[in-house]
Amino acid sequence: MSAPFLIAARYLLATRSSRFLTWMTVLSISGISIGIAAMIVVLSVIDGFEIELRNRFLAANAHILAFQFPSGIDSGDDWSKVIEKDFGPELTGISPFVHSETMATKDGLMHSILIRGIHPILRKKAQDLTPWVEPKSALDELTKSFEHPDQYPSPKPIIIGVGLLSLLQSKVGESIKLVTPDSKSLGEMREFRVVGVYDSGNRHYDDKLGIMALNDSQDFFGMENRVHGLEIGLKRPADSQIIADKMKGKYSLTIKEWQSFNRQMFEAMEMERAVIGLIVALVGFVASFNILTTLFVSVTQKQRSISILKALGGTNWDIQKVFLYQGLFIGIFGGTLGALLAFIISKFLERYEFIALPDLYLLARLPITYHATVYGYVALAGCAICVLAGVYPAWVASRSNIIDGFTGR
Repeated sequence: MSAPFLIAARYLLATRSSRFLTWMTVLSISGISIGIAAMIVVLSVIDGFEIELRNRFLAANAHILAFQFPSGIDSGDDWSKVIEKDFGPELTGISPFVHSETMATKDGLMHSILIRGIHPILRKKAQDLTPWVEPKSALDELTKSFEHPDQYPSPKPIIIGVGLLSLLQSKVGESIKLVTPDSKSLGEMREFRVVGVYDSGNRHYDDKLGIMALNDSQDFFGMENRVHGLEIGLKRPADSQIIADKMKGKYSLTIKEWQSFNRQMFEAMEMERAVIGLIVALVGFVASFNILTTLFVSVTQKQRSISILKALGGTNWDIQKVFLYQGLFIGIFGGTLGALLAFIISKFLERYEFIALPDLYLLARLPITYHATVYGYVALAGCAICVLAGVYPAWVASRSNIIDGFTGR
C-alpha cells in the first residue's frame, strides 16, 4: 500500500486530538448512506411497479396481437404458419382468439362483459393464464370443452374476472347468462357455468373479462371458423416493438405490440422515475457538502502534518491523493452501508405491507424488486460524488506552503 493511502486511512480514525473530526466523518458517512438508501428504495419501487403492471397487462394480452376487426380472419391457421415460418426462433407460441363484448346477467343484475375466446392449449404457449386463474382446474374445463365439445354437458364453462363476479353477486359453480348478439335472436339469453375466477389485480380486466374456449365463443358470436386475430408470445418481450415493426411491413393484418395498449401509463412512469430520481438525488448532493466540510476541516487540522510530509519529500500530488483517498473511503463505507440499509428497508416494506395503495394504482400492495445493477450503480454513483467532493479540498491542501504548518497560518 502507498503512503498516501495509509495516511488517509489514519486520518479517518479517532485520536485524542481529532475526535471532533471523526464525528464529522461519521455524520458524513451517515448522510451519504441515507441518500444512497433512499435512491435505491425509490428505484426499486418504481421498477417493481413497472414489472408488476407489465405482467398484469400481459396476462390479458400477449406480447403482440395480429388482428382484423370487426370482420375477423378466415384463415387463422394459415396466418399462424406464415408467422411461425418468418419469426419462429423468436416466438414462444401463436394462439387464435375471439374478442367481443356483450352483456352478462344474473338474478336481475346486468353488466357488460368482454369475452375473450382462447385456444386453451396454444394460449398457454403464447401467454400462460395459470398464475391468474383460480382454481387451476378451471382451465382444464375449457380444454375439455374445446377438445370434446359434443361430450361436454351444458351449460358450457366460462372464467370471469373477480370484480365482475362480485358485481354479478355470483360465485364459482353457479351459472350466468349472456345476451346473444345475433340480430335474429336479439335479447335471447344463453347460459354458461362459472368454473373459475380471473384475478390479475388489474381492475381494468378483472371487472370486465370473461374467458371461454375458442369454439364456444365462435359459436356464441356466430363466427363459424373465423377468429378476430392471433396472440403472439415472444421469448424476449422487450423486442416486441422491433418485431412488430417487421411484421407491419410484411403482413396485411393490424399489428399491435403490448406497449402500445398502455403507452401513456408506461411513459408517465418513466417521467416519474426521472423526476423522483432527481429529487432523491438531491439528498446525495446535500450529503456531498457535508463531506466537503469534513475534508476542509481535515485540511485545517492536519496543516502541520501536511508541512511535515512536504518537508520529507512529498509532492503536491501525494498530498492531493491523501484527501482524495479520504473521500473514496467515505464513499465506499457510505455506499456499502446505504445498500445494506436499502435492502433492510425494502424487506421491511415487503414483509409488513403497511403502505396501502389506492385503487388508482391497480395494485394491492407496494411492489419491490431487487436488482444488483440498481444497488451497484447507485452505490458507485455515491462513491463518485464523495471523490468529487474531495477534489477542491485536496487541491487547497496541496497548495499549502511548508512553513504554514509550523507558523500556525
